[in-house]
Amino acid sequence: MSLVKSITSTKQSNKLIKGILFTLVLMNLIYFTLVIHNNNKESISLIASKLSSPANNKDQSISNTADDELLSSSKQQQQDTHESVLEEHEKEQQKQQQQQQQQSLSDEDIQFKKLVDVKLNSIKKNQDKYYMTDTDLHETKINVPIKQFLRKYESSESWINKNELYYDPRFTLSIYLNELYMQYLEMSDEQLIDANDNQHLIGGKINSNELPEISLPFNWVDWIDLTMLNKELSKPMDQRLKCHDIQENSHSRPDTSYFCTDNEDISEETFQQFFKMGYKYKTQFPGFIINDHERHEHYCDNDYRVMQAKAYTMTHLVNPLKVIILGDDKKDSNGGTFEFNVDNSNTRLTSSKLIDRYMETHGYYTHKQDSNVDIVRNGKRFFFDSSEDQNEVPDTIEMDYLSIWNKLNEKVVPKYLSPNETGYNNFLNMRDKNVMVLQESKFMEPPSIASQIQQYTGKPEAELSPQEKLYLQGLQECSKYTDKNEIRYFRMAVINPGDPKNRENEWGWHYDWRFFNGALNYEKPNWNQQELTHRTNIILDRLLRNWSKFAMEKGIITWIMHGPLLSWYWNGLLFPYDNDIDIQMPIDELVNLAKNYNQTLVVENPSEGYGKYLIEVNTYFHNRGISVEQNHIDARFHDVDSGIYIDITALSSSNAEVPGEYKQEKTIKLIDDLAKPHSNEDKGEQINSENQLIFNDRRKHFYKIDQISPLKFTMMQGIPVMVPNQITNRLQFEYSKGLNSLEFDDWFYIKQLNLWIHKDNIIPILNDQTKTSKEDILKQIQPPSSLSNDQILKLLNNEEILQEYYLTKSLTRFHDFEKQILFDDNGNDKPIDLIKYKTYKKGLKMVKPLRKALYEYENIERIKHHH
Repeated sequence: MSLVKSITSTKQSNKLIKGILFTLVLMNLIYFTLVIHNNNKESISLIASKLSSPANNKDQSISNTADDELLSSSKQQQQDTHESVLEEHEKEQQKQQQQQQQQSLSDEDIQFKKLVDVKLNSIKKNQDKYYMTDTDLHETKINVPIKQFLRKYESSESWINKNELYYDPRFTLSIYLNELYMQYLEMSDEQLIDANDNQHLIGGKINSNELPEISLPFNWVDWIDLTMLNKELSKPMDQRLKCHDIQENSHSRPDTSYFCTDNEDISEETFQQFFKMGYKYKTQFPGFIINDHERHEHYCDNDYRVMQAKAYTMTHLVNPLKVIILGDDKKDSNGGTFEFNVDNSNTRLTSSKLIDRYMETHGYYTHKQDSNVDIVRNGKRFFFDSSEDQNEVPDTIEMDYLSIWNKLNEKVVPKYLSPNETGYNNFLNMRDKNVMVLQESKFMEPPSIASQIQQYTGKPEAELSPQEKLYLQGLQECSKYTDKNEIRYFRMAVINPGDPKNRENEWGWHYDWRFFNGALNYEKPNWNQQELTHRTNIILDRLLRNWSKFAMEKGIITWIMHGPLLSWYWNGLLFPYDNDIDIQMPIDELVNLAKNYNQTLVVENPSEGYGKYLIEVNTYFHNRGISVEQNHIDARFHDVDSGIYIDITALSSSNAEVPGEYKQEKTIKLIDDLAKPHSNEDKGEQINSENQLIFNDRRKHFYKIDQISPLKFTMMQGIPVMVPNQITNRLQFEYSKGLNSLEFDDWFYIKQLNLWIHKDNIIPILNDQTKTSKEDILKQIQPPSSLSNDQILKLLNNEEILQEYYLTKSLTRFHDFEKQILFDDNGNDKPIDLIKYKTYKKGLKMVKPLRKALYEYENIERIKHHH
């Protein structure tokens, strides 16, 4: 058993804990001695130290709290069901709760509870009917007509020759996971044969942390579904849409030459670049080529905007620099990541060697003539006879990416942060869900742009990593502008609000134009409103889930803010009527994100789903004053399958003037100090009357340190996230009625269910259905009236409400418990009780996904259950 597994196994006794800790200390001493004698090479022993012991503090602006002596589990153990989320907490509270319930419940309440349990149990007995409550993956295998992908059998039916595009994420994952697995095996063999070096092995597993980085080809056509273009690509060239058609559908009929070129007008030189991606013919491209964003004032219909996004992605979307696949954090796994750099080939799978490699490693012979396969690895050339014991290729094969993923995890230890990497100590504290005390230094504005440029240009270009080169390019571009004249960076998929199919008349301001795949409530053929709502819930839940997992793996400190914080306050879930997710971070965390992870594609844990998320940092984030050109957002975490994103804003010191609204607001004590700032002109900072640093984002939000720090862990949607120190006062400042109003936009909060329910579902169960105004409904659902047990049961007769209650009841129950720790009896902030927090944080575990995987829902489950 590896050290990681032994450390994260269940502790049987205090004596055993002490023994393990003593052993770890001894092993760490031995390990670091070996490190000195082995040129600081890392091994899996280092991973053990990550999970169990403090390290030299690289992140010196973070202080550990008094709960550090508590040995907490390093694993984020996933629960088998959503119902058992709070197992540890419930065990500790069970007796007390049962006694209280027996004393307080009437016979009617007891009968009501039994009837509710009957309804909930009916879900377990009828999973086909309530299929949305089963969030496991079921269709992970795929039958592939493989000869259409292999060069040995190339014909007019081969995908490399077809005009249409092929896409299935299970196919893509099968090929890439297999290649990662094979390259790790080959590098391990090379180390053993050439150097007689086994330091890359630990517990019989290959330690990826000890091996060179892997580089692989990448093309967006294999990672984003562009098959909606197939309708156009299947037409004769003279019948395809052209830029003129784009113009006719755009507001004000703009001159399209700045963003669109007809296929027939594309230069031969440009086509030669396209052909290098693995295409052969001009007919394999749409009749129009999109090379830039159509300006916001030139909005168009939803479907035309989707076509523009897909066409741009096919030919002009820049590849990521790196791909990070999130690891398992359940059973005997400990998270980590599998990663590869993206090479410069920009080659799609249909023309790469990766598919042939996949077939050969699965026992099939794919080469036309020479059976000797030539492999180049780290500058060395290897040959092996691929014809021996190889089988002829069948017409169709079954691919099972999940079995490859499991094999990869069985044989290879994933990557973890090392002590010399930024975020390492954050990683340790976040694993243990410790309170995070931040120092003001984390919010200090970075060195000047000019000094940073000098730092990077002083190095030979060959020594700069791709991420460093991108960071330098951003500095150089930003140096040309100020807060007042910089160019807007992020651009949206603005659509026609008057489109009859645009149900909510939305403008499309919440979607990145490059990844736009249709407005969330836009009318789609063979989709009903219920299914559109499911899709929205899936997208938002998986966004938050995968950002949180990535941030914790890489030790990046973030916390939820604005709308999500208000939503969390109510029930620990996302609002059903809000599509925004906002998070904040200190400026030094944003610098880390920009330097090390900008233009990284984060791939969801393959055992949970198929999500892909692009990290993108705004080029102009180095300017820290209030942005005039709406560069208020410093970075985004894009869902490349929908265009929805998480907004990321950094807080830093600056010389920005505190807005008048802060100075006028006198009812909030914590904000009052900001009414008296004075400027530290030498440093370009705002300081308040208590000599505390005032920091801000690039819009209008200003803070001081004790409003943010210490950060506390909590649960949102069953996902561990952090929240700021002061919550209610800040929310009262931003949303004057947000903490008390039980209604918003026809959604009403039903306390008995801890859910927001739409007006249309509430009216039928009201005693007086003639009074349906907001005020009348509120009178009937809130004290002293409140809904009766019978009315709640009627609400639960609605299958959608019943499913949502089934999925969330344990999560919202835990939220009620944690609010008792975080807030006083009046719902206001109170100082953190570390002793109670130690008990409370035991329940802070990443549970199984609350929602289904998007691809499986859209393409399999929804179709199967549609009616």
